[in-house]
Amino acid sequence: MFETLVIGNVGSVKFFDAGKMPVLNINIATSRRIGEREFTDWVSAKVWGERAEKLKEHIAKGMKLLVRGRCEAKAYKRDDDTLAGELVLHVDTLEFLSPKHKAEDAGGEPTGQADGNELPLASGEPGHSRRRKN
Repeated sequence: MFETLVIGNVGSVKFFDAGKMPVLNINIATSRRIGEREFTDWVSAKVWGERAEKLKEHIAKGMKLLVRGRCEAKAYKRDDDTLAGELVLHVDTLEFLSPKHKAEDAGGEPTGQADGNELPLASGEPGHSRRRKN
């Protein structure tokens, strides 16, 4: 199996539910340096099914995430008819790396974590769920 790991910051989050299979699209920015120059690479991460619905309220622009899954290179045509490509990561696991939000410290509902029974992970397989073992 070919697995890819990406650590980066959320640039945008969009949830789609066309009735068949909900999907959460997360654009993640990663940085790298070559000499004095810094480059930003973008990865389009996709979370499918029930996990997409659960995570849509917990992921926001600017958060730092670690995502793991199966990579796919996709080609597409831009509006000006030029060809382009994107790297799509079908998410198997997702971990929140951002510090806990202040709302949690004030006794409010945590905004950066899944519910108490779920690990901060997302499955790429429809219907697949990981539960915390006691």
